[in-house]
Amino acid sequence: MQEIESSRKSRVHKVSQLTAQLAAVTLFFAAFSAHATALAPLRDLGVVAPSTTISAVVWLKGSNDAAFDAAVDALHDSASTSYHQWMQDADIAAYKPSAQDLATARASLEAQGLTIVKVLEGSAFLRVSGTAAQLQAAFGTSIHAVQAATGRTMFKAVTVPTYKGVHAELIGGISGLSGTTTKPFIAHALDLATGVPLPGIQPPAGTDPLAGFTANCFGKKYTEQMTGFSNDPDAPGHSVSQATGPTYLDPTTTINRPACAYNAQQLVAHYGVDEAHALGLRGRGQTIVIVDAYGSPTALADLNLFSQVMGLPTMTAENFEVVYSDGQPGEDATGDWAPETSLDIEWAHAFAPEAKIVLVVAPSNDNADLAYAVEYAAEHHLGNVISNSWGLAEVDSDKSSAKLFNHVFKHAAARGVAINVATGDNSDNLVGTPLGATAVPADSPYATAVGGTSLNVPSDNGPVESAWGFKYTTLGNVIVTLAVPKTAPVTTGGGGGESVYFKKPSWQRKLPGMGRQTPDISAVADPQTGAIFVLTDPNTGGQFWNVIGGTSLATPIFSAIWALADEAAGESLGQAAPVLAELPPFAVRDVLPIKATKYTTSASIMYRGVLSNYSPSDLLGLDPTKKTGFMSALVYTGRQPFYGWFDVGFGLDASLAATVGWDNATGYGVPNGLLFIESAQIFKRHH
Repeated sequence: MQEIESSRKSRVHKVSQLTAQLAAVTLFFAAFSAHATALAPLRDLGVVAPSTTISAVVWLKGSNDAAFDAAVDALHDSASTSYHQWMQDADIAAYKPSAQDLATARASLEAQGLTIVKVLEGSAFLRVSGTAAQLQAAFGTSIHAVQAATGRTMFKAVTVPTYKGVHAELIGGISGLSGTTTKPFIAHALDLATGVPLPGIQPPAGTDPLAGFTANCFGKKYTEQMTGFSNDPDAPGHSVSQATGPTYLDPTTTINRPACAYNAQQLVAHYGVDEAHALGLRGRGQTIVIVDAYGSPTALADLNLFSQVMGLPTMTAENFEVVYSDGQPGEDATGDWAPETSLDIEWAHAFAPEAKIVLVVAPSNDNADLAYAVEYAAEHHLGNVISNSWGLAEVDSDKSSAKLFNHVFKHAAARGVAINVATGDNSDNLVGTPLGATAVPADSPYATAVGGTSLNVPSDNGPVESAWGFKYTTLGNVIVTLAVPKTAPVTTGGGGGESVYFKKPSWQRKLPGMGRQTPDISAVADPQTGAIFVLTDPNTGGQFWNVIGGTSLATPIFSAIWALADEAAGESLGQAAPVLAELPPFAVRDVLPIKATKYTTSASIMYRGVLSNYSPSDLLGLDPTKKTGFMSALVYTGRQPFYGWFDVGFGLDASLAATVGWDNATGYGVPNGLLFIESAQIFKRHH
């Protein structure tokens, strides 16, 4: 406290800094808003010129889709005689489009003036191109050009494309005209002083790169008093504020304060997977497939630096392979996919250090390209576990894209290939209710949807793993106080909710609602209690250490744990979600609402002679019904442009909420280490 007070007094007299300090809150929220542009609407540029060349992907129905659906569902029904009797290539071929159907469909599409650019492997995907006029006539819709926040221009059908040519009964759907693309569900820890992601650390040679991080993220109760001039344009004047609560990170060290993040050994132990490793279950003989768009030219170098520091085996050409599903990728305009790629492979390797990793790189983040990358991985038997840390909200997607992913995942499920998909990082995607709040393709009944948690959050019952939902409020800085607290407008958190595209599968019959419910399982995703990873800066070539999170982190972690379950079983256990629904309670650790009556922040502000008291929920600007189930803490930032205090809340996943048993914030909970792995393979043996 004395150090903070001394630091405050030494700065107050610096009048030249006052202007910058007065603008700090405004700058902070501007930066935060810029950080939250993921859900920004597309800019409609109008109808495209008729002569514009456009491509799309047409996928064909199978020869008997109803029979195939029933057969695949039986493979995942523990009461069926065909339970886990996975199909072989010849079995699946019987349900695919016949050679005659393919020829007929091709002829019909060509009769519409479309060019068949490529028939993708599996014979169900046809990449076509033509003029805008030809595609609009063939698919019965008007096509507009739209521009994303990144500046990328795409094509969007204003109504659902429906094939108008002859033999339309052969066409399953048209993709590539939704005007939206998937995005990686990677989340960076925020620097609360600026509202943008924490900068990476490039430690001097010979020093420990892990020294810049700490797993001791929360501290004891603390009281801070601020006295100064309020810069609120609607309420200028002198105010005195006081806040009391536990702390997030050490408030006495601000400039070079370690970031909150966990290393590989800590997270492996947290989930009890160290016990599995000690018994020899380390992924030997297993292959984890990572599907990403664009990839990263430095992925292997990043992985091996990560492995060296974390004490993991070095990866070589024998146990790490890069495969391009449909040619070399283009340029990633967002810059998000290289860190996604490094995150995925580093943390899959951390949990299954002897498993082979195959990185399948899609040429773009177009829905059809990523769907085909998964199809390619399954068709070529690249591995029994496929991890997908990307998607888009159902409210931002279209049913055709959702059906395409579901079609692909169903073929993988028939082979006994587990498809794990991240649920997203924007809680309920601003829907305000769980219905329709989930993401594509995590909503597929043939995928396991992986949600997110926060680690070691203080509670009345000690440190707990909670639902990931993060929100914060500005309390004021060392010169400028506030007449009222300023709550940030966006909440980040693990995705979940009920699909409006797919009905609830049979193995979710005990769950509420009518649609597919997500998530099924969860793992750490909150970047404020995140993981350490390595990434090469494409501009300098330097390798940086940083904190990372998002359901992009939870998904490769769970995928690696599921690969260990396959190893223990000596065979593929197939899709995880139906198994999760029948595991004994001790196989997962239920994630419950936080009980934190002792671990929340309260505050008071004396402004113009009037004292206002703020309860923990008032302070975070919560709905009056959201009075419990979270904890909040004080955090001090001592760097420009904001020297001041925040109240940060954990466990606030918008309209999603953790409950006893399955819930739409965390699913059934988190894997309980060796008990989870053994239960999954014992369950298989008993059926």
